[in-house]
Amino acid sequence: MKKVVTTYINPDMDGISLMYAYTEFLRKKGEEADYYFEGTMKKEAEIVLNKFNIKLNNAAKIENEDKIVLVDTNYLTEIPKAIKTENIVEIIDHHNKDSWLDNKNDIKVQIELIGAAATLVAERYKNESIKISRESAILLYYGIISNTMNLKIKLTSQKDIEMANWLKQQVPEVTDEITTEIFVEKSQIGDSLLEEMEVEFKDQFMSISWSMGQLEVANVEDFLNKYEQDIRNILKAVSQEKNVEYISVNCMDIINGYSVIVAENEKTAKIISNAIGLKFEDLKAKTNELVSRKEIVKVMRDLYKNGG
Repeated sequence: MKKVVTTYINPDMDGISLMYAYTEFLRKKGEEADYYFEGTMKKEAEIVLNKFNIKLNNAAKIENEDKIVLVDTNYLTEIPKAIKTENIVEIIDHHNKDSWLDNKNDIKVQIELIGAAATLVAERYKNESIKISRESAILLYYGIISNTMNLKIKLTSQKDIEMANWLKQQVPEVTDEITTEIFVEKSQIGDSLLEEMEVEFKDQFMSISWSMGQLEVANVEDFLNKYEQDIRNILKAVSQEKNVEYISVNCMDIINGYSVIVAENEKTAKIISNAIGLKFEDLKAKTNELVSRKEIVKVMRDLYKNGG
């Protein structure tokens, strides 16, 4: 029986790192395993792969008989259409558990609401004393660093910190200087702005029509001076095309440690302001510290779940 480790379409650094490293883990445990993803990976993942000369060997496709391991997601709306729900045997994730899993006792599920799902796979290597390859250690490290904004956001757990430190010890070529270079390079978004923003999907856990994207960049105010009008054009277009009433993007400054939220309209600014106490001017609000989309969405889901 072959297992295929896969993630959501158009994966980010965390998804790519889990897919690659957990396949290696399964193989070292004596299982037949491969990995597969669809779409275009996020720019940061491409940068890390190129920076450390890591090559992916993606499976050609998912076969009908393959057993599926989902990583960094448990939402069926996000995964490749070739996946049969009955073939899913395991899930490793750090997002809220979707309701379809409530009665699925035949699926091995590990969901922990921590900073990065990469932490959970790194922990398996460490706890089971399985030697990790240079490539998997680098990818998992940057999976954690990417999702926790260099271990700065509030959702960063002690486990995230411990596993990031452990992974860094395995690969001396990873330095803070290289990490800063990666952060700066990923800010050069250019033509991939829409893909990086991730605002195309409504939040399925809210009673309101809501979408919040996220951009992780260096020197966010300089970035907005260059791209703010493009961002607003995208928000307006997605709002109209997808019929999203409340839409915004959270721009996180991964160098200087704060966020700027850009709202598409006044009503979006108002509900965010009411929820987390930020003051908007010209449909923008700046935080005093780094605040992630996950933190904002958690508050909004609590307020607007089941018609709240």
